[in-house]
Amino acid sequence: MFEDLYDAISRVWSWRWPLADGEVTEVILERIRHRTANNRDTIRFAIAYEFSVGNDGPYTGESFWHPLFPSMKRMQKAKGKFHKHQRVLVRYRSDDPSINTLDGRVWQDL
Repeated sequence: MFEDLYDAISRVWSWRWPLADGEVTEVILERIRHRTANNRDTIRFAIAYEFSVGNDGPYTGESFWHPLFPSMKRMQKAKGKFHKHQRVLVRYRSDDPSINTLDGRVWQDL
């Protein structure tokens, strides 16, 4: 439990983590179903990727984009900017590269 909390909190400073070159393995638009009073589904854009650190790896990760005002048209346009095997920058925690995220610049201009 505390490990998960540490991992989540450490992501706040992920912009300071080392960079590695990664490769997109999958690009997905996901519909998230909510069982709430209004039963409104949400959509999120997901990119799965892999990368290595020196001779260590491959490591994998998945990052999500949740725009403040999502629309299907905007999400499909964003999805069109990424494809399998595309090179991306990955930030990883130096003491544990399995804790990683896409560099924030990947999401710019979406």
